[in-house]
Amino acid sequence: MRKLWPLALLLAACGAQDVGAGLDPLRLTATSLPPAYLGEPYSASLAAEGGVRPYSFTLEGKLPEGLRFQGGRLSGVPKEKGQFSLILTVEDAAKNSRAQKLTLTVSDPPPPRLTLVAPQAQVEAPFFLLGRVEVREVVGFQLELPLKDLTPALESLKALSPAYLLDFDPASSLLRLDMAFAKPVKDREVFRLLLTPQKPLVPRLSPKVVFYDKEGKPLGQPLPRGKPFSSLLELAQNWGKEGKALKGDLDGDGKVGEADLRLLAQGYFPKPQTPSPKAPAGGEGQAPGEEQAP
Repeated sequence: MRKLWPLALLLAACGAQDVGAGLDPLRLTATSLPPAYLGEPYSASLAAEGGVRPYSFTLEGKLPEGLRFQGGRLSGVPKEKGQFSLILTVEDAAKNSRAQKLTLTVSDPPPPRLTLVAPQAQVEAPFFLLGRVEVREVVGFQLELPLKDLTPALESLKALSPAYLLDFDPASSLLRLDMAFAKPVKDREVFRLLLTPQKPLVPRLSPKVVFYDKEGKPLGQPLPRGKPFSSLLELAQNWGKEGKALKGDLDGDGKVGEADLRLLAQGYFPKPQTPSPKAPAGGEGQAPGEEQAP
């Protein structure tokens, strides 16, 4: 029995060597980092392949304030802008290691975008106009959209939030839509509306949009309204709630909902301004029929 021990040890050693020879070489799968934006939550997972698990990661270099690195994951909310040079190193259980230079760029957040999806070719039949909020989180928006030779079916509107106000002025062909959300929204369809062409046409849309960021602050000059957008936002944030002294409870019945939205709608959209008639030839500001003084 004792004579078998050397043979058993030799076989075990050969087996371990075969497994080691079949391993893929250790390598980092991260060759770059996604961009980060000032004040926006950031997360990036850094991984490796091959070698002998488990792995341990280290990151050298100055990170922007607000970010931390732990267990191969970079996360946090950056509080300073700039380009940060880093060196990521991974070590496996066999003490093999690999390193990779990385650059993290932190910049101002990009502006949100309302993408309107409509037919790109000539249409004669009714079609749905889709609106998507993209790029950055917002809690609401104001939209003004001229609809030349297009008639909207207001009752067809399907909205992501019940807290919205909609208006269409046939004289100016101006559609106005204000919408607020209970929570920030990004990369979501927020409305669709049926439009009917008055004649065959290719839809040409030129919207004017003002977004409201996660804190409810306008990203630009608010569009003219008879009441502040913050009132609509309070409705969205408390929609369906019941209790005393709720913000958005405009009728004082102890709950926030459709009745309060109807009250807010009264006088919310002022009459759209129509362009002033051109002054007649012969003098700026001259009244019709009035002769210009010599």
